[in-house]
Amino acid sequence: MGRILAIDYGEKRLGIAISDETKTIALSKPYVSAATREEIIKLVNDYEVEEILIGLPVGLKGVEGESARKARAFGTWIEEQTGRAVKFIDERFSTKEIQREIGKSSRGREIIDSLVAQRMLERYLEIERT
Repeated sequence: MGRILAIDYGEKRLGIAISDETKTIALSKPYVSAATREEIIKLVNDYEVEEILIGLPVGLKGVEGESARKARAFGTWIEEQTGRAVKFIDERFSTKEIQREIGKSSRGREIIDSLVAQRMLERYLEIERT
């Protein structure tokens, strides 16, 4: 049974979370530097990922800007490299929500990126269960 990989796309860092084999629990993983994004392919193979989610940064009114365009281009690259379909999910407010929960100064941005990916994956898994 394959897992689900969630990615919080950023130009510097890619926040990473992955489900357990039963697709019940979302676990954050160390971020991947955008400069070494090929590491994502290794994760997909090592964890036998069958589904990939990428957070789509949209504006308050649901309008996609430059960041969303870059996230979609990254998704296309992932599909081409892995042969797995990519789903985009709205990540509005996710970063602010995590920062509120853990406190802005208590952790570095590197931790927040993967926690955002974990939160996106948790929400996705919950929707899939219902």
